[in-house]
Amino acid sequence: MKRNNELRIRLRAAGFGLLGAAAVLFAGCEGDEFVRDGGEMPLPGKDTPAGALYVQGTYDPELTEYALDEDRTVSVVYRLDFPAKEDVTVTLSVGTQEDVDAYNDAKGLVDITNQPNGGCDRYKLLPESNYELPATLTLTVPQGKTESEPLAIEVLYDETLLNGLYGMMLQPWMLPLCVNRIEGAVAPLVTDQMLGIGIRPADYGFYVNGMEPIELGMADAKKDSPFYGIAFADCRVINPRLVLNAYYSIFEFYKENPSDRRCKMRNFQYWPFFDVECLRPLFIAQDAATQGAVLQTDPDLMYVLTHQERYVNPQRKLRMKVCVSIETQAKSPVGLCNLSEENRASLVWQIADFVEKYDLDGVALNDKGANYAAEGAPAVDKSSCTKFLKALREAMGDDKLILLSYDADENSALYEAHDGLQAGEYLDYAWWGTENVRCTLGTGESETRPIVGLPADRFGPIAVLTVDTPEYNFVMSQDLGAMDAKERYDAGDFRICVWLDVPAHRQDFTEGAAPSLCTNWGSLPVQEGNSKEEGWSSRGIYEPNKLAYGSYFGGGLKDW
Repeated sequence: MKRNNELRIRLRAAGFGLLGAAAVLFAGCEGDEFVRDGGEMPLPGKDTPAGALYVQGTYDPELTEYALDEDRTVSVVYRLDFPAKEDVTVTLSVGTQEDVDAYNDAKGLVDITNQPNGGCDRYKLLPESNYELPATLTLTVPQGKTESEPLAIEVLYDETLLNGLYGMMLQPWMLPLCVNRIEGAVAPLVTDQMLGIGIRPADYGFYVNGMEPIELGMADAKKDSPFYGIAFADCRVINPRLVLNAYYSIFEFYKENPSDRRCKMRNFQYWPFFDVECLRPLFIAQDAATQGAVLQTDPDLMYVLTHQERYVNPQRKLRMKVCVSIETQAKSPVGLCNLSEENRASLVWQIADFVEKYDLDGVALNDKGANYAAEGAPAVDKSSCTKFLKALREAMGDDKLILLSYDADENSALYEAHDGLQAGEYLDYAWWGTENVRCTLGTGESETRPIVGLPADRFGPIAVLTVDTPEYNFVMSQDLGAMDAKERYDAGDFRICVWLDVPAHRQDFTEGAAPSLCTNWGSLPVQEGNSKEEGWSSRGIYEPNKLAYGSYFGGGLKDW
């Protein structure tokens, strides 16, 4: 059936606002979740199933995006919310640039014309030379089934897609699949549906001060880094890929001739700066019925986790670990320090299952929000947190990361052993959890006692939160750049760099003549050396305006 393009575009643009609800309806198709925010969504009281086109294994009827650096087979299916009463046949076609523009307009996507290396958000129609279609674009959901056999589409990656300066991908591409005709008893979940297959680059080329592009993904890209970097990305605000903007520099001082009085300097820059990204937030809360501890999801976090091709896999391609930040909900009467044996087992299972389900590399724990003095709160047990960490390690295995924000709270008492158990034996890394305040462990300057069993070089003395306050400015200008950086490093201090946020290019911090947030982790000599002697020094830099992604005003904010 031939359709009028003008009508199709108008209807499609009007329907985009309903697609989020459509994804929720089909979320139950994958099986029962162990985490529920609002209980089960009841099926509609009707005889005709609702259906929509999806990429196989996903639940977004609007767009599924891939970060590619090679050819990829993408399989699409037509899926119903309950079994078909009769065969349902769906015929597809490939849309036009007008269809793609309808999506761009409905989402309010714009291009930043003065960004030759990026900043272009509007999708462009994928060239015909970059995909191969099957012989027929027909899908059939048999009677009694809920999903059709998949239809395989080959996406072909080549230099045609790299149309920006220095061979970068200037804007994302889209292959639009339009539902032309539906036959059988089905109510289309989306009026006049178009499903976009989006294509973005898997590896980023970075350009600094007109230099040649630096290839990421090299096997030795991080061999010289003296730091272990951990960053948090609040999915409620920013796009997690913004973490790729952080790099670090290695300055080499060398002499061309032994008789030279002064050294020359070479500067090597490496991406990524961070080794781990922690996606937040996933909350620990009290269940109203059982009074026990349960996980409570956040819709923005879940969107990222169900769209990992776009928001997570680019980091993984650069060998970054991706964890989830698990935070005790503010004022919750249950937390990690008052878990009964039954409660502990339940929470450990929920977390381990969540990590496995979404193929995560571990967890970062923060119990600061708990209110153990709340009326009716279970009694605090100082061994509770340590026993929880032991059980979580056993459940997740040694190949998963367990990270911890530590404030030496008497409730957790992680500075002492409990029944022979040392908390540090179950942790990979920890850090001082009071933002922008440096702590010194085990000296007269501080009453802070180290986590028992945790090596000194696995503890970060500062967790930085980028806020325009005197405390932050002092930490960045004085403490991190202090002259005793090498002594701290040699003593096992400042081996871990923790950023509690990855700030977007926002007005309150990056407006003005220098529109970038540039902060150094101090100039840290890895060997003895200065401008007259040979040696190395290192610094880490977070500098959003240097890179293609998120470099324009407002860049880096979430785009869903």
